[in-house]
Amino acid sequence: MPHRTWRSIAQNTSWMLLGKIVGAVLSLIYLGMATRALGKTGFGEFVIILGAGQTIAALVSFETWQILLRFGMDRIDEGRSEKLGRLVAFCMVLDLSGVFIGTVLAVVGVQVLGPFFGWSDSVKHDALIFCILLLISERSAPTGILRLFDRFGIAAFAETVTPVVRLIGAVVVVSLGASVRGLLAAWAIAEMATAITHWILALRLIPLHARWWRLDGLRAVPGEHPGLWRFAGIVNATSTFGLVGKQIAVLLVGASVGAAAAGGYRIAHQLGQALANISEMLSRATFTELMRARATQTAQQLALLFRKASIMAGLTASVMIAIMLLLGKLLLSVLGGGQYAAAYPLVLLLGTAAALDAAGVSFEPALLATGRAWLAFRLRLVSGATLLAALFVALEWGGTTTAAAATCGVAALTLILFGTAAWRAVHYGD
Repeated sequence: MPHRTWRSIAQNTSWMLLGKIVGAVLSLIYLGMATRALGKTGFGEFVIILGAGQTIAALVSFETWQILLRFGMDRIDEGRSEKLGRLVAFCMVLDLSGVFIGTVLAVVGVQVLGPFFGWSDSVKHDALIFCILLLISERSAPTGILRLFDRFGIAAFAETVTPVVRLIGAVVVVSLGASVRGLLAAWAIAEMATAITHWILALRLIPLHARWWRLDGLRAVPGEHPGLWRFAGIVNATSTFGLVGKQIAVLLVGASVGAAAAGGYRIAHQLGQALANISEMLSRATFTELMRARATQTAQQLALLFRKASIMAGLTASVMIAIMLLLGKLLLSVLGGGQYAAAYPLVLLLGTAAALDAAGVSFEPALLATGRAWLAFRLRLVSGATLLAALFVALEWGGTTTAAAATCGVAALTLILFGTAAWRAVHYGD
């Protein structure tokens, strides 16, 4: 069983890696087109709106794909299709609730953020529409269904819809006369197309039935899955602190030193995250298999799986740093042209931070799989609060390079905190 589980992680990661390679190549093309067509200030405005939308989406996301894996895996093994169906419907309701809450936050957030970034009424309108479309494109539940049924191959295909549609959109927008509004529309359409693709593929695996949506059945779901609300709340808060901190960095740079600087920071961040996508794939595959194995394997087998995943993550981080050192300057030139040459130190610092994140991708899934969701949240809270405080200080007394250095330092702290906790949880049960 351990060997099968490890093969599953490697196979599932390979499927996702194939999709991400396609996406990474296409992203170099469409982001290069966007940076050159819009210029520093225009691209900076674009990435600030993009960051605002992604921040709001992260705030209200319940990460229902994790809920489905945590509580749905047993239902597959037990063959309880009715309870699994109600769980899927319940997760869809959570996602819809996030859309409504996020829309309210978007309305308020755009009005609050507008003066800080010098947005006109027209720009605020565009930002609000983009945020709402991004919220509607939530695809956590169908993603969870695909992973629950071990369909990583078709999930990887679904994810490639985003870069393909973005590239087509960027070509159309640039050919017609590049604008921030046009690129926002292209990005939003890509997200919606990806969400639709996910749902089409997911519903082939588990067609929805009207009886799953009965109010009494939905009310019964938390009782059928003890600990669901607690797990959902903790996972939501944990992911919020993990994702929002990264997006807020771009917003803080934009508010402190202007849109042009935010554009350069985003370019450097994007290069680091392009490589970090590899670690994200490993994390998701590991989480899936840990949840699949938690009820069927011994503690020793689980520990062995954790060690192998950690070694693979460490090797991934090493490769990421090597690529950044060897190709970072070339990639920056291809992506942004000469206008962003000064951002190379940011590429190295933020790339290193992404590599440190990659080295620890098995740690949080291990804590969740061993019932330490609350501990994972507390550690993520400390990490997120430290990052925000460090960014405020760095931008006040230094600049974007200092902010990138602070991000790298916090990434190292996060690696140590999560690594220590995960090792003790898996090997000693602490």
